[in-house]
Amino acid sequence: MKTITLTLLLLIHPVHVSLTGIDYDGVNRVWSVFVKVWSDDLEADMNLGMSDGSEITGSTEERYFLYLTDRVMIMEDGKPVSMELISAGVDGLEHRFTLRAKGRKGVKDVTVMNRIMIRLYEDQANMLLFGYEGMEEGYRFTVTDTLKSYLVK
Repeated sequence: MKTITLTLLLLIHPVHVSLTGIDYDGVNRVWSVFVKVWSDDLEADMNLGMSDGSEITGSTEERYFLYLTDRVMIMEDGKPVSMELISAGVDGLEHRFTLRAKGRKGVKDVTVMNRIMIRLYEDQANMLLFGYEGMEEGYRFTVTDTLKSYLVK
């Protein structure tokens, strides 16, 4: 009965949320990133194009990569890291992505930007799980709060 009630509530008021996990491996200086989004929301947000107004074009994987690197960014001391798309898949009603990036030496400040679906829903919440050499923290991005900085040294 609880499942039916919860399902009905979600149908009445859909959940506008994404989940991003970012973890840094200090030994290899590698950022591992995963992103989970609802498939229908992903399609609608991709149809809006890039943040600069240009269209998202290319093969399916190229389109996903352009979308993700436009909406999610990691900056070390103010400089964006270059990510690569490792995998993209669909699991039921959600899309799952894995990305990777090489980090720099001697970083003092890491900033994460997350703008997934902020042009679609005013109640959008983008949840972040951030890990950096033993430090773990959760954060909730909103339409008006799309940046979070961490002092890592």
